[in-house]
Amino acid sequence: MAFKGKVKGSTFERDLTDLLNKHIPKSLWKRIPLSGAIGTFLKEPELQGDVKGRVDSFNKQFRIEAKVGYGGATQLTLKKEWLDKIIEDSKNSNSIPLMVGKFSGARDGIKVFVAMDLGTFCEIINRATELYDEAEAY
Repeated sequence: MAFKGKVKGSTFERDLTDLLNKHIPKSLWKRIPLSGAIGTFLKEPELQGDVKGRVDSFNKQFRIEAKVGYGGATQLTLKKEWLDKIIEDSKNSNSIPLMVGKFSGARDGIKVFVAMDLGTFCEIINRATELYDEAEAY
């Protein structure tokens, strides 16, 4: 029998992939099978992170570490090591690192959120500004 936490995490990864594909036009998001410990152990960039995605307007893929169930419906424990890991994994695959968390059991308000380091946030904003400037030049 599968460990309950692993099943919850795998379910969230699938649900997250569906949400991103539904809400971000011109993008493709996929769950990474065998991700996690195997990808880290083998140092295989394509197996690192939980979800990867490509958005037509970005020149890099996104790499996501997905977390659910670390605190319940009103809080989620955020570990620095999770962000450090996805940043390192993203360097290996030249991707933009994100951590997506879910408040397990939340019935209203915010249920799913994105966390990133300041450098990643600046990279995304600067890329959006470049695209805006390019479009404005036409």
